[in-house]
Amino acid sequence: MAMLPADCPPVTVFSGFLGAGKTTLLRHLLGQAATAGSDGGPARWAAVVNDVAAVNIDGAVVAADTAARRALGASGAAEVVELGNGCVCCSGSDDLGEAIARLAAAGAYEHLWVETSGVADPRGVATLFTRKNPFGRALADQARLAALVTVVDVVALVAEATRAGAAGGAGARKEAGSGQRPVFELMLEQIECADVVVLNQCDRADAAGETVARAEALVAGLNPRAEIVRTEHGQLAAEFFTGTIRFEAAATLGAARWVRELNRVASGAGGSPGARAGVARLAAKPMSGAGPARHEREFGLTSLVYRARPGFDAARLRALFAGGLPRVLRAKGFFWTTENPDEMGFVSLAGGVVRWETLSVWWTARIDNGRASLADRPASVVANWAEPHGDRRQEIVLIGVGLDEAGLRAALDACAFDGGAGGSGGTGRAGYSG
Repeated sequence: MAMLPADCPPVTVFSGFLGAGKTTLLRHLLGQAATAGSDGGPARWAAVVNDVAAVNIDGAVVAADTAARRALGASGAAEVVELGNGCVCCSGSDDLGEAIARLAAAGAYEHLWVETSGVADPRGVATLFTRKNPFGRALADQARLAALVTVVDVVALVAEATRAGAAGGAGARKEAGSGQRPVFELMLEQIECADVVVLNQCDRADAAGETVARAEALVAGLNPRAEIVRTEHGQLAAEFFTGTIRFEAAATLGAARWVRELNRVASGAGGSPGARAGVARLAAKPMSGAGPARHEREFGLTSLVYRARPGFDAARLRALFAGGLPRVLRAKGFFWTTENPDEMGFVSLAGGVVRWETLSVWWTARIDNGRASLADRPASVVANWAEPHGDRRQEIVLIGVGLDEAGLRAALDACAFDGGAGGSGGTGRAGYSG
């Protein structure tokens, strides 16, 4: 790997849902600029603040705060760049990349701070640094992504998780429309793709600390790699961020528990994908080797991976998810149905909303349609190949509190087109009865 220039500034990116406290945290950090320089003097910082609205309220607040400090003679007050009219992970990505590149090229700053909008997906921001342009250059050649930081309102997170758990056992779930992002799903995805999770507004939680403990357990269960820190009113020392490079592309982007579970299955740790039984009975495993992790031991937050080969009946599968999966807070994975055997389906469940997508085409279908041959299959496809279904398979990770593994597996088995013969058998009627 080529060495980065010595003056290539690190970049800390803050994500988090609306009201989590990102702006308050950023203002507090910038307020430390007078003595936070690498030599103990004034820091040379710049901040980029994004909002989806035409009027960037957060950016205006931070800029005004910085201008006020400068007027009072404070040294080290940072430059503030305001970006509006688009989320930086999608429509505003070019603007963000250009802003960071300009600030980095100036050679005047030793650290850059980026506050994204409340609806930003951190993965999209990370891609700005890792994606190469047609000339083989990437933003990472000019600036180092130091950390993806997700700021969480602990009270809101626990409330959403409680609501999601209740929805899992009673009442019908909604299906997300095209392009619709459920609030709870976005909150979870921001947590799942983070090097650091700031549990903010702990002062609003109950005095006994149970809310904060539950929020911490949920975060640890969703993203075992993330460093977790508790704060009140966004009060955090700047050196917590400025002294360390935490972002590692493969590790950060693959930190989500559902990604780890599917990778573990794909690597063969959970048994042969070609087993005729169709479903590998994988026990939920803690991430550490020294007994159950705290989130599992104290709060019962566990996961299981459902695997099968036979195709699902689409109506049964949708009916099962619509009817509710008890105690399931999060579900993600791949599937195929007998109605659309060529399509690699993808399902995501968070809270009371289910999202269905088509990701790609199974290699089996490409070969059947004459667009590829067996010899063309990459090694990863060959590893997951089993006749008569080829690479078609069901792999769905379910994460929740006190999961009824046997009941959930039986309900998913019953979604198979043949009535569950590929798993543990069944009557062909999908539904949870545990």
